[in-house]
Amino acid sequence: MITRLYANNFRCLVAFEAEFGSFGVLCGPNGSGKSSVFDALRLIRNLGTGDGVLGGDRDHDVPYLEFTNWQKGTAQESTTQEFELGLTSGGLTFEYVIHIEQKAEFEKPRIVKEQATCDGTKLFERDLEGVSFKRPDGSHAGFPLDWRQAALASIQPRGSLSEMAKLQEAIARLLILRPNPRGMERESKAESKRPDLYLTGLTSWYRSLSQDLDWTIALRDSLKEVWPDLQSLRLVDAGRNTKALQLPFDKASGAGTCELFFEQLSDGEKALIGLYMVRAALATGAAHTVFIDEPDNYVGLPELQPWVLSLRELLDDKHQAILITHHPEVLSSAGQDHGRYLWRDNHTSPTRIGPLKIPEGLSPAEAIARGWVHA
Repeated sequence: MITRLYANNFRCLVAFEAEFGSFGVLCGPNGSGKSSVFDALRLIRNLGTGDGVLGGDRDHDVPYLEFTNWQKGTAQESTTQEFELGLTSGGLTFEYVIHIEQKAEFEKPRIVKEQATCDGTKLFERDLEGVSFKRPDGSHAGFPLDWRQAALASIQPRGSLSEMAKLQEAIARLLILRPNPRGMERESKAESKRPDLYLTGLTSWYRSLSQDLDWTIALRDSLKEVWPDLQSLRLVDAGRNTKALQLPFDKASGAGTCELFFEQLSDGEKALIGLYMVRAALATGAAHTVFIDEPDNYVGLPELQPWVLSLRELLDDKHQAILITHHPEVLSSAGQDHGRYLWRDNHTSPTRIGPLKIPEGLSPAEAIARGWVHA
């Protein structure tokens, strides 16, 4: 579970710090920095898992650093971004720190500092000279490493480094999603162990998760609560090594089955399947922490409300869901205890964050609409 994020000099996040519980809702006006919080987490995850490197041009790479714009050319301008991530896993408490530098636009960014601790004990540290860590006998070991790569993804955990494996797994299982049903694939050519940001490869993710019978049952049963006429979900051949997702529904006449392909569903139905796939992943342990940006996009209130309620039933110290939303239903579900409001005074001021402060007699949605939720 992610407990804390610190980000500095990343877009509108300047000395920004947020704390998270098992459930949380981030809200605020457009441009307040909500999505930037998720993007900072995504940057850390991609580097920490080795899916991304600095200066590359693949989907998960970081080709250049996005500094705070209004500080350029001023005495306060910095060429370094700083990130800190606090998280818990397996009863252990971790802190992960990574600093990234890019001195000029034409130069590739590089990692200048990286460190991880477990329950206050240092697991490793790295600088421009390389990576160093302590052996079981108390001696120190180290190795050089490409400045573009994160050490966390490069260390093979074994023996006394077993805590490292738990940290690596916790970061790898962090799902950060911004569902866009209009871009979701029609067919899948291979399995995908983790969904991409926009759930583009939803069917490929389904191919991977459906090998777990418990996950398949959890998904089917939860969707049947919303669509009572749904019989099941299944993969059918659509070509060489290619699969398509098919959903059999009961016919209105009560006799026979109507089989619809995923591509024949509405945008809202596609998005809903993605949301319930996330819920099933949390329920079965395929995922432990999920951050979802605007889950209410494309989904109507009669379908959104049951999903939010069923999601919250799963959340505890091992299951976490953080949402970005403007939706009154989700905001009301969060209340003051779990809601956080983000705002900026103007376009050249940093993002600030605070708890929802709801005046008596108003709902969270009404208070937010009036701007009466922060000091």
